[in-house]
This record gives sequence, structure tokens and C-alpha cells, in this order.
Amino acid sequence: MLPILLIEDDLIMGESICDRFMLEGLPFKWAKSAYESLALMKEHGFSCLISDIRLPDMSGEMIFNRATQNGLINYPAVFITGYGTQQQADRLMTLGAADYLLKPLDLEQLISKINLLIAGQNHPIISSKTPTLGISREILRLEDMAAKLAEEWTSIMVSGESGVGKEELARLLHRHANPSDAPFVTVNCGAIPEALIEAELFGYERGSFTGAAKAHKGFFEQADNGTLFLDEIGELTLSAQVRLLRVLQEQEITRIGGEKSIKLKFRLITATNRDLREEVRSGRFREDLYYRINIIHMRIPPLRERPDDIAWLTRLFIDRWNQAHPVSPRMLSEPTLTYLKEQPWRGNVRELKHAVERACLLTAHPLLRPSDFEIPDQLSTDTFIENTTISLTTPLPIVPLADFNREQEKRYLSQVLRHFDGNVGKAAAALGISRKTLWEKTKKLAIGLD
Repeated sequence: MLPILLIEDDLIMGESICDRFMLEGLPFKWAKSAYESLALMKEHGFSCLISDIRLPDMSGEMIFNRATQNGLINYPAVFITGYGTQQQADRLMTLGAADYLLKPLDLEQLISKINLLIAGQNHPIISSKTPTLGISREILRLEDMAAKLAEEWTSIMVSGESGVGKEELARLLHRHANPSDAPFVTVNCGAIPEALIEAELFGYERGSFTGAAKAHKGFFEQADNGTLFLDEIGELTLSAQVRLLRVLQEQEITRIGGEKSIKLKFRLITATNRDLREEVRSGRFREDLYYRINIIHMRIPPLRERPDDIAWLTRLFIDRWNQAHPVSPRMLSEPTLTYLKEQPWRGNVRELKHAVERACLLTAHPLLRPSDFEIPDQLSTDTFIENTTISLTTPLPIVPLADFNREQEKRYLSQVLRHFDGNVGKAAAALGISRKTLWEKTKKLAIGLD
């Protein structure tokens, strides 16, 4: 087993961690400075990195950046700090860090985390690329797989519950495999009337049936030299499945009412929230087609199985709201993120996105609280639509930017202080500022503490 690399300049903390490593039988090397750690990385391989953030010669974040850029690290990295901020945690997780732990350190938690990361880490995911679908290990593995497949695939099946992001993964696969101008055609097989499925997929010639006033290119032709994404493929009729299988085998189509075969070159991504194996056993889905489209299978876990993505996605949706509504920005508190992580999210990412949008629309104050995500029974659809319309159409007064920033800061600090029942010390710690700084701000902004 390769050793663990510990970077910690605090002698007491470092000795405590090393003593625990020895008790657990975990091999390790201890570096007390950034330059010592980089030298060790060049000379040795490691199974895991445990690094403090604040070091005398270089921050742990800078070490990770440099090691990643120089190809010195291909194993999981966990960061520990007593002065953490959410922005710093987000940056490190974006760079590919496996976790971010706050001091005082729980050694049991650290050892459990190390054992979890080392177990089965034959191909750890450490990437400097910005994640697009999430930061959980499951999602990063899918993104890593999409990048490695590149253009080397022709057919992929994506499965997962409704709302998990199957189309987003399909678009990512398409971007890795095709030039930027290649078409990406999305088809929801369940939304097309049964009588029109074949006409829409394969196209038709003029006069081939009543109402066919002119020739029509089907979705396969539209996706030529690009990617066709067939969502809810389990909804296809058996006759459409037969034609689809033939198209995949021969890479050509014949329009309805036509005689000429049209050669095509496309990649196919299929998606379903059904168990197609059960559909095959029941006779509702052709077995030969199942094996033809299931060359590579990528399953997206439901959101409840990857809670790390809930906070990341929520911040992403909040950022998008703030960009679109700069005069009414919204912020998140840690209790709110904890509350959101505890929800079941049966509608997955789609439900979370709608919940964030609803909270932003119906909340007057800038700091979103857990209660802002609760849906009262009396809140009907009509009420929601009415409030939404008012929020978007009511003109807002233009005020000097300094006055606006002052008011927003005052509102936010007031909310945080109320959350901690006026305890300045706890509020300052949560905000990442000193008690003195917070006290001065309350005086400057005329925020009462009684």
C-alpha cells in the first residue's frame, strides 16, 4: 500500500494525526512545509493527500494547484483548516479535491474518509476541469468517463430517475465527441403521438399520406454528422423499434413513401427511467434492440444518493438567478443548505431547480431560509403564477449602488444575527469575520443587538 502524504506545520496536530496513522497501520510521510511536500511528491507515489490550508511558505490550495498542473498528483486530496470559507471549499472541490474538513479535527471522521477514498481507488478522479454536472464522486466519474470516451463511441444508453439530468449528460457526451457546429437533436419519444412516431423519426415524402403536403426530414436526417438523443426510448412502439434497429445496423434510412435509401452518420444516445431489462422480459421491448443500444451504459444516481451535489447545484441556480436579477440578489445560509440536503428530492435536479426559483421569486429578503423552501397547502398554482408575474413585472426604483449595497449588507447581517439570537461571536464565526469587525459593522449600519 502506498503511503499517505500529510502536510501539516502544526507540530501538535501533525503528531496527533501521525500517531493515529500508526495505530491504524497506515503508512505515511509527514511534510511540514509546502516545498518539502512538493519534493516528496516528485520522489514518491502516494495513496492520499491530507493537507492543511495555512502553511508558512505556501497555502495548501496553491500546493494542490501546482501539483495538479505539473501532473504530480493522481490520488484523492482532503484539506483541513480552522479558517475555512465556503468560497475556498468550492474552489478546491472544483479543482478536484475529495473533501474539505474543518478544525477541530475529528480523527475518527478523517480515518473513515481516508479508508473510503483509498478503498478501490485504482482510477481516482482528480481533474482540473470545472465540473458541469456536479461535484459528487459519482458524477465526476461520469464526467471523467465522458471525456475518456471522446469520439470513440457510437451508441450509449443513459439511465436514471426522472429529473436527474440525463439530457445534460447527453449534451456533455456530444460536446466531447463532435465539433462545435455538429447538430444535437433531442427527441422525447413519449411526447410524440403513436401514429406519428415513425414519420417524425424517419421522415416522409410528399403525398405519402394525407396531410403530407411536402417532404419532411426526420430526426435521424436532422442529426446527420452529429448526435441524436432519444429520451424515454422505452415508449417506442414495437414497429418503430424494428425500424430503429435496422437504421442502427445499416446506418441508413428510407423515408415513409420513399424508395431511395439515405446514408447517414450519427451517434445515438438513448435514455430511459424504466428498467429495460424488465421491459424485454415482458415483451414490450425488443431484446436485439436492447443489446444494440446498450453498448455502453451510464447510470446517473438520484440526487438523494449524492448529497454533495445538492449544495453545489443550489449555489449554481442561485448564481444564475443573481445574474438574471442583479437588483434582487439572493444568498444562502448554512442551515438552509443543511435543510436542503435532508430533503428527498423525488423529482431530483429538476425539482431542486424549481424549488430554488420559487424561493427566489416569493421571498422578499435576500437571505434564503429553510422556511422559504416550504410550500404551504394554501399556496395554489394560481397564487404562485400571480405572485410570479408581480415579481417579474413590478418596476423597481433605481438607487445609488452604494445605498443598495449598504441596505443588502444590513439585511443580511440582521438575518444572520437573528439566526444566532444576537450572539455576535457565533455570527462572526459563521460569516468568517472577526467579532470586532462584525461589531463595528452593526454600529455603522445601525443594526440593533437587543
